[in-house]
Amino acid sequence: MSIVKFFIFPFFRQALSISLIAGIFAFSMPVIAKDVDGEFVVFGSGENNCADYTRARAVKGQAYQVYKQWLMGYLSAFNVIVSNTYDILGERNYKQVRRWLDSYCKKNPKESFVNASAMLTVKLYPERRNLAPNKDTSKKWTESGNVYSADTPAGTGETQ
Repeated sequence: MSIVKFFIFPFFRQALSISLIAGIFAFSMPVIAKDVDGEFVVFGSGENNCADYTRARAVKGQAYQVYKQWLMGYLSAFNVIVSNTYDILGERNYKQVRRWLDSYCKKNPKESFVNASAMLTVKLYPERRNLAPNKDTSKKWTESGNVYSADTPAGTGETQ
């Protein structure tokens, strides 16, 4: 029967190959979206450097709150955009993340805040939470990855 499927649905074999290759690259390096020249636009506090962030942190006023909100938006966008990610913070809280970012920015004052934030996500990614807590996903997920259950309609990727 599986031989017949490969002859009837040859595009599935190609799609599987592409998915496997994409999966290998996705887990071997962080995904960075840029234009063909390697450039991208940054809005808000992310375009400032780490030295600016460190000064704002020391004062702990409105300027720091702007950085904090920018970072929360960046991390939220990461959760939305990066597949298989429910919460990039995982088991960490904001205070722990802030300590790492403070240390990184003190060591790299000329680094842009957006790049420091990206480095933070690289650090956090292996320990992210990839499923919502208390969610029963036994019908869709196994230890080896996304495997659809026996009651999945062929070729749809959806459970009934």
